Amino acid sequence: MNTTAVHNQRSIKLIANDMRGFSLVELLVAMGVFLIVTGAAFSLFNQHAKLVTRQQNLSGVNIGLRNAMSQLEMDLSGAGQNFLSGVVNAQPFGLGVIIQNNVPGVAPACAPNPATWADPVPISCFDSFPIVNPKPCVTAGGTTTPVLVVNENANGNNQASVAVSNSSILWADDPNNPGNVAAFANDTTCFKSGDELLVVSLASNPQPQCIPGNAASAFTYCMSFVVLTKDAGVTGNGIQLQHNPTGAATDPLGLFATTVGGNNFNKANGLNYPFPNGSYIIDLGTGGNDITYAVQNSPTNANDPQLLRCLGVTCTAANSTVLTDQVIGFKIGAALWDNAAQGATEIANYFYNSANYCSDAVNNADCTKVPPPANDPNDFNLIRAIRISMIGRTTPRSDISVSNFQNSFDNGPYWVQQASVAVDLRNMSSDDLGNAN
Repeated sequence: MNTTAVHNQRSIKLIANDMRGFSLVELLVAMGVFLIVTGAAFSLFNQHAKLVTRQQNLSGVNIGLRNAMSQLEMDLSGAGQNFLSGVVNAQPFGLGVIIQNNVPGVAPACAPNPATWADPVPISCFDSFPIVNPKPCVTAGGTTTPVLVVNENANGNNQASVAVSNSSILWADDPNNPGNVAAFANDTTCFKSGDELLVVSLASNPQPQCIPGNAASAFTYCMSFVVLTKDAGVTGNGIQLQHNPTGAATDPLGLFATTVGGNNFNKANGLNYPFPNGSYIIDLGTGGNDITYAVQNSPTNANDPQLLRCLGVTCTAANSTVLTDQVIGFKIGAALWDNAAQGATEIANYFYNSANYCSDAVNNADCTKVPPPANDPNDFNLIRAIRISMIGRTTPRSDISVSNFQNSFDNGPYWVQQASVAVDLRNMSSDDLGNAN
């Protein structure tokens, strides 16, 4: 009996020794290691979460810029054709764009406000431009571009070289069905009172008197703008277009005006000079077919400059669509043809100020020198291609300040992304026409 008791007691002691727990030192060490590992894990997670958020924000900015660029490129490629309105026939040439190069003001006028990181007044710090499109004409034959040609021989006038003058009557013909009086009624359907007409004489059929002193230029052509005062009608064997007699000073749509230096695109526009037969007459309507791109602050958030695509020559709440938000850079440069050279010579540089759109810019001529007219500034006829550069930013956040982050572009507490696109235009220069570009 005694032997058994001693054996059981020894077993109990052995079991007790095997179940001994951690000492206080061991417990503290274990807890320290656990806290270090956990802290490192949370730190890594926090940094990764910020990186993911940053990448998501930058991806959003990039997607917005790329989508806007795609829309821009599509509109620019079809400038003057209005394909988006369902036009099925392309006119002989594109009308191109009129660039408003707003030269940025001196900082801090065009710099973000460090107090709120609000953006500058868009009209003074961003470029804008309307894409000129003709009025789509819906007839029994489909949606077409309303284009006629000058025909001053109508009704026995015999004035082949005296087309548009200071008179208020312009005679026209159907370029696709010359002399087909039966088709004239359909041709006049869309030429309505109040529409602005562009009358243009091309280099292949020049109007030498239009730009005195520049008749030898490779790009001699001229344009005038008139406004119909009466719906078009058929008289005898011609289409009669009754317009205002002072069209040289009238451009109600403001399509071809520039505020840079007080110059106007209509510098070569004059009804005093005759347009030859065959000159084109294009109905631009009342401006609702043009597409204008501009940057304006969001009406609900002054810290959100938005790129707008507007149907018309000015942007309003009713006609604008927001393409992308947080745009802090929107500049447009133009590659030009050298109008002073005999033959078409493309200038390699892009010019970001329309005052430098002159015929001899390639030779660094004084583009503001008048005379000679060959060096007149703001000559949008010379635009061969344009390059659009955009800079977007992530939304400024209250939890990010310049004390913990500044970008290298404007030192703001946000990340920035850049995108650009270059587009060749189907312009009215003779080289484009000769090569059917």
